[in-house]
Amino acid sequence: MIHKLSIRNFRSFDKFDLTFDKNFVYIHGLNGCGKTSILESIYFCATTKSHRSNDEKEMIRHDEPFLQVKLVTDDDKYEIVLSKHGKRASINGVEKRKISDFFGHLRVVMFAPEDLDLIKGSPSVRRQFLDLEWMQLNKKYLRTLNTYKQILKQRNSLLKKLSLDSDYTFLNILGDQLYEVGTEIMVERKQFIDKLSIYFNEVYQNFSKHQVKIIYQPDVDEKAFKNHLLKQQRQDILYQSTLAGPHRDDFYIEFNGFDAKGYASQGEQRLIVVTLKLALLKLIENETKQKVILLLDDVLSELDQDKQQIFLENMPKEHQIIMNSAQPIEGDHIQMIYIPKE
Repeated sequence: MIHKLSIRNFRSFDKFDLTFDKNFVYIHGLNGCGKTSILESIYFCATTKSHRSNDEKEMIRHDEPFLQVKLVTDDDKYEIVLSKHGKRASINGVEKRKISDFFGHLRVVMFAPEDLDLIKGSPSVRRQFLDLEWMQLNKKYLRTLNTYKQILKQRNSLLKKLSLDSDYTFLNILGDQLYEVGTEIMVERKQFIDKLSIYFNEVYQNFSKHQVKIIYQPDVDEKAFKNHLLKQQRQDILYQSTLAGPHRDDFYIEFNGFDAKGYASQGEQRLIVVTLKLALLKLIENETKQKVILLLDDVLSELDQDKQQIFLENMPKEHQIIMNSAQPIEGDHIQMIYIPKE
């Protein structure tokens, strides 16, 4: 459980501190008061990533040289500092030289309106979700993925220097290396999707009788990947890029036998994504035997009254939930925090 949050120079906040004393924390206030930034800062301290921006430096308050986030939990103290020079992260005052040693220590799952892109967005959004969540649970996958990216970068760099009549020897060596690591990634991703899909279908039945399923869509199977790397070098040279492999994988969510992107309404899509995050929480808990912090950004909007009630009744009470909304709710078990607009 998170007890204290301290942020400096984060988005619109100059200096801001919060103390949490209950498992269910409900942050409310007018639009533009910084509710989302509070959740983002917690997510950033846990994952070293922003859920809102690929350019992390956008989080640094205007004209300030750095941002800082500190969290105090039951067991540990976390600190992360971001500046134009990079990131520094520490746990209990001990700096982690590698961000990968910091990442995944504090378990969080976050839902935000941007997550609708998991249905409507590009394959890269879904790959990022898949990789980020599985990396938190599987350090071996993190290392394998980093190795794949390094080899892919090398191969693509070489492709830009080759002509069709060049010697392919080094290209084939890199192809063999890429295949070996790439097939490991495909196996890991399928394993993750299969596990997540079980919890996803189970949780979704609390809200709806529709049938849902997560379908992994590898760009190529192992045989086709090997064939491409052995026989399609000319094509890759012409395009100066590796045109097949796990770096082009995707997944989609099936809704009553069809792709949810085209067949589920906006409200149903939102419910599907919320359910996906609750399923992820269950998976993380099962894999790690640890409690998870659940961050919910504006989760109730676009859910009808009945679904809102069902959602609030089915939230996992054994985990800490930090949730925001423009509207207050009632409950003795809820810590209400009002954020005034500057």
